Amino acid sequence: MINLFLLHREMNVLNIYTLFSLVTVRYLNEIKEFSADICALSRIPNYTSFISLNIFKGENAVSRINSFIEGYMSGNAWEDLCVQCYRIRYQKDNYTAIPAVQWGDAGIEGFTNKGIVHQCYCPERDYSDNELYDHQRDKLTADIEKLKKNADRLKALGVPPVAEWHFNIPEYKDSRILIHAESKRQEVLRDKKDKPSNYAHISENFQVVIKTAEDFTPEISRIIRTSLSDMKLNLAIKHSSEPNWSNCDSKKVSNIQRKIKAIMLVDDTDENLNKIVGIYVDYYISGLEILNNLRVNFPEIYEEIYLLEQSYKREVSIKILMNTNKTMNRTLFDEILNEFHSKLKQDFSSRFTEASISELKQDLIASWLADCSMEFRGINK
Repeated sequence: MINLFLLHREMNVLNIYTLFSLVTVRYLNEIKEFSADICALSRIPNYTSFISLNIFKGENAVSRINSFIEGYMSGNAWEDLCVQCYRIRYQKDNYTAIPAVQWGDAGIEGFTNKGIVHQCYCPERDYSDNELYDHQRDKLTADIEKLKKNADRLKALGVPPVAEWHFNIPEYKDSRILIHAESKRQEVLRDKKDKPSNYAHISENFQVVIKTAEDFTPEISRIIRTSLSDMKLNLAIKHSSEPNWSNCDSKKVSNIQRKIKAIMLVDDTDENLNKIVGIYVDYYISGLEILNNLRVNFPEIYEEIYLLEQSYKREVSIKILMNTNKTMNRTLFDEILNEFHSKLKQDFSSRFTEASISELKQDLIASWLADCSMEFRGINK
């Protein structure tokens, strides 16, 4: 059994489907298997910080994907991203970042001349929903205490009376954090009322506001598009090798099955046929949602992907139409996979993780298989 890494986590490689650049894998010491593109794997762990597309859902959107690849984001990387976002959004309000050197950052990452300050927190690992709430609650409590006690330091830095204290977290999964934030707001205002001279650095209209990555979607999109940060976007998910085919139109499934048979040059009795078809059905279903999420939340990035995909899809159609030898289907498909991966990597490696580029490749290939863009000569032709 081969052991490789998917981003920063080690895993067992169980099966390799070389023709389709696919592997079946499972994380070390876990039972559940899933499928991935072989190009997403590496021999050493990758600790590039990234932010998952999964937390950008858009208004009234309900994601059907609950299996995004677990990512890595250091606290410093999250803080750097937040500071970049505040620089962009609050440029007109003279946003000032506070570096944590010498006397420290006074419990805030930066401030504006309108009395907005912010503090960041990123979890150290993947927590359960309840654990995540506990850590976020404790961090918020500790930082509010810093705010209350740092009047002289904040005044020395030129921070105006604090009207809004923003708690920057990638996401929250428990509404109790909102209740806790409100209780801390009321606590600060009670303390200010009791000892006004000790809390002159707090505004009468003081607010505690929870701000997540989704609240800064336009800024994050700009940062990723213009490479203002090393932060990348992650689209990769764990694909089931046994998806629920009922979630996909039967005509689409039939198209995928027919074309996979033509590529493999096999009939319905082949033992790997349904496995490969199942994987591509899953890529097709999830790909529709991923691309729609990009279209809604990162329209500029989506437009660039769409233009590249349309351009190369025309090339693919020409290549396939010119192929008169069905025995060349395998070679042609392999060439298409490799070329498309290279094109995506060339244009998007500064914005997406390697696993995300592999995800995009297979999602779009699946859409070509399900639709009419990729029609190989069948075994009876």
